[in-house]
Amino acid sequence: MGMDNQYIVNNKITNEFVEKYTKTLYRIVGPNKHSAIKPCHWLEQRLMTGRDNRNCYKGVFGIQSHRCLQNTPSMPFCNHQCVFCWRDIELGTLGSEFIVDPDEPKELVDEMIRHHQDIIKNHLPLRRYLDNYEIMIDIIHFMLYNPGKHTIKSLSRELHISSNKIERAVNLLKNQKFLHSQPSTLNQYVLDGDISCCIDSREEVEKLINLELTDPDNIMAAHGEAMNPNHAAISLDGEPLLFPKINGLVGEFRNRRMTSFIVTNSTMTKVIENMDILPSQFYFTLAAPNKKIYQKTCRPMIKEGWNRVLDTMNLIESLDCRTLIRLTAVKDLNINETIIKEYAKIIEKANPNFFEIKGFTLQAKALLIKERLKSELPLQEYFPDFDYLHKIALKFQEISGFPIIYANETSRDILFAVNWDKDVNPIIKEP
Repeated sequence: MGMDNQYIVNNKITNEFVEKYTKTLYRIVGPNKHSAIKPCHWLEQRLMTGRDNRNCYKGVFGIQSHRCLQNTPSMPFCNHQCVFCWRDIELGTLGSEFIVDPDEPKELVDEMIRHHQDIIKNHLPLRRYLDNYEIMIDIIHFMLYNPGKHTIKSLSRELHISSNKIERAVNLLKNQKFLHSQPSTLNQYVLDGDISCCIDSREEVEKLINLELTDPDNIMAAHGEAMNPNHAAISLDGEPLLFPKINGLVGEFRNRRMTSFIVTNSTMTKVIENMDILPSQFYFTLAAPNKKIYQKTCRPMIKEGWNRVLDTMNLIESLDCRTLIRLTAVKDLNINETIIKEYAKIIEKANPNFFEIKGFTLQAKALLIKERLKSELPLQEYFPDFDYLHKIALKFQEISGFPIIYANETSRDILFAVNWDKDVNPIIKEP
């Protein structure tokens, strides 16, 4: 389990541990190396267009993905080993307690923002997205005059543009339904019929993209805005409430007029009770409706984990900030049409502002879910697609009376109003 702590010497995390993470866009921050930032997929998507058409599910709360600083103050520490976790809990967990010297919040946030700006400037450069805009126009213009099926490779060859750049542009055009992949062969693309029948010049292609997708002014504006993040998602890795100075961290973001979300696994009841600076919105993970499913899903490394989760559920209504209970859904493990009734009872009693069903993401180390569950079932058996989740969400709505107020098919995310007027816009206005 990586619990021998070969990566900790004299209460400090070693460079050897850090090097495992810096091969990706993870940036380890702070002198004691327990914190990190990493831009998410949606930050880059938003840089591509600068518009709300490429934003994560948090857009319903007014969070713009390109201005979101995804971070954690306790990257290698967690008291759960959830089967759906996408981080390397097999090798990347250094324990269920925070066992190194904690960095100062002000120093951490300074470093987080500096690294975020460096990533935007040097690893997600403006030129890439302005080029992408031109390449999208080139692709549609070429396909107008060369009807039929095309692949990434054939477009790359015909347009003399690298496959990587073609793929980036094609994915965006496909997401906006300008292109369609052939059902039988997903790597072949055709132009949308409404475009091929009605547009016949490069100027008209450019007008269409400017109207429906993006334009250079939007892209440049987004890139400039991204240099000044205004939201902190304290959710990247580990259990953030293990960080002894979490209060100061939230306060530091607030001092900079940044909104903040904390996502907790709901086991840190006493820490929550003692917090006098709360985030703009608190996310409480409820990954099971009972102790048996909790132990199988979350694989706790602490005693009385389930009781602590229930204690936290009882605390939610008294908190002086917006609250949301999140069910991270794994098909036929912690969600189905029968046990959704058990969740309804817990939600009704806890009375958060919102409840959210979010399909777990089958990526990175979450691909090990079969091994973690010691299961012989095919991987896809555990993956809940949007239709499956939506069907269960409708059942939850019927049982509980809590209305669905938002659904994001791409993120497989469905939001309910609980202790919230469904007619009131949930956008967050103040940190």
